[in-house]
Amino acid sequence: MPAAPSCCVSVDMDGVRRYAAIHGAPDPGAGAWDPVWSVALGRFLELFDAAGVRATFFCVGEDLEQEEHAALALRVVEAGHEIASHSHEHRYDLRARGLAAIRADLEAAERAIEAATGRRPRGFRAPGYNLDPGIAGVLAERGYDYDASLFPCPPYWAAKGLIMARMRLSGAPSRSQMTLPHTLTAPTTPYLADPTRPWRRAPSGQRGLWEIPMSLVPGVRFPLIGTSLHLLGVGGLRALLPAIRRSHPEVLSLEFHGIDMLDGADAGLPGWLSARQPDLRVSAGDKRRLYAGIFELLKAHYQHRPLIESLPRP
Repeated sequence: MPAAPSCCVSVDMDGVRRYAAIHGAPDPGAGAWDPVWSVALGRFLELFDAAGVRATFFCVGEDLEQEEHAALALRVVEAGHEIASHSHEHRYDLRARGLAAIRADLEAAERAIEAATGRRPRGFRAPGYNLDPGIAGVLAERGYDYDASLFPCPPYWAAKGLIMARMRLSGAPSRSQMTLPHTLTAPTTPYLADPTRPWRRAPSGQRGLWEIPMSLVPGVRFPLIGTSLHLLGVGGLRALLPAIRRSHPEVLSLEFHGIDMLDGADAGLPGWLSARQPDLRVSAGDKRRLYAGIFELLKAHYQHRPLIESLPRP
């Protein structure tokens, strides 16, 4: 474990196509202009540079098969950030497709990331946080250092279930999937996971895969992710910070999505997305100021590092 506690900021680079799948909207296609890559990524890089943050970007392999995206991914690495795998096709049902399909998807993502950046990914986050023993076993088999998929947050899980049920009733079902309920019982701090039950610690003496779950406010398990940080604000986070530091003494994992640095005025965002993502009503400038304030607050207690540099060491 590094000498000082780590604050690990990660960004899931889910493009507009991924939100179309969530909201039951038409797929704009792989070649469509995507502001998550062309606008939001640059804003994140500028913010991180100004705030002294080195982060982890979880990228979808097939996105990097586009020349423009591959060039941007190389820019991310050259700026000192980590690129990890977010699968190749970002299929929410990846865990249900069988081990052969999981292996093929992960291998394709590895090839795309390495072709774009010159580096093989060492970390993984499952689409929709849908980790299961099959995916965990393939990750261990393929030599990954860590997984960062688990989100043991009952309020988020329940809200997601209600939204998906409402969409089914409306006739526009989401292509997202519910995560396994077992994952809600996972530890909330990094641990060596049992690949056969990744929501549990590996038995003593058994090798496993490091799991780095998304961080939560203790007790109420309020998620510390981009959208919920708007509710807390810098003041709310400051008030909760003593409890957060006690519950996350070594690694604080803050998750964002590329869309968190966009607003409804950005060109290329379809109208249905702006209507269904309330956070797009907040201006990109206000978001930048909020996130910069949060990073500055945390800098007094944690050192900002990519996930790969924050793994517990034997």
